Amino acid sequence: MKRFVIVLTAAFFLAGCPKQQDQSQRTFLIPEGYTGWVTVHNDPSAEEKKEYKVNKDGETSVNEKNIHDGWAATNYFYVDENGERKELSPGKMIHGASSGDKTGKDGEAYFFVGDKKKFETTEYVPEDK
Repeated sequence: MKRFVIVLTAAFFLAGCPKQQDQSQRTFLIPEGYTGWVTVHNDPSAEEKKEYKVNKDGETSVNEKNIHDGWAATNYFYVDENGERKELSPGKMIHGASSGDKTGKDGEAYFFVGDKKKFETTEYVPEDK
């Protein structure tokens, strides 16, 4: 009986874990030299893709219903005018990756691009729209 309870508990736990296909795997392409907060807006009308270009104002839109769910495999790159990419490492140039449901409707995620010292002195202030 004890073994049955353990197996049943494990089955319920595993059933509640997000499936691989529900996890948000994405790549952010950031203009070379940009530093500051990036806001990722969840926009149901945006094109569905896995690579997102961040504009010069630090914003991009995604169409991902699971923007807040699961563990994400996210890549970050600086991109120059020729399209050449330079990978940015979380913990060195990417900090504060988080998400919040700002409006209750669409939601957003955000992260900071820059060194740790600048991150620690630059507060994230969401823009009211």
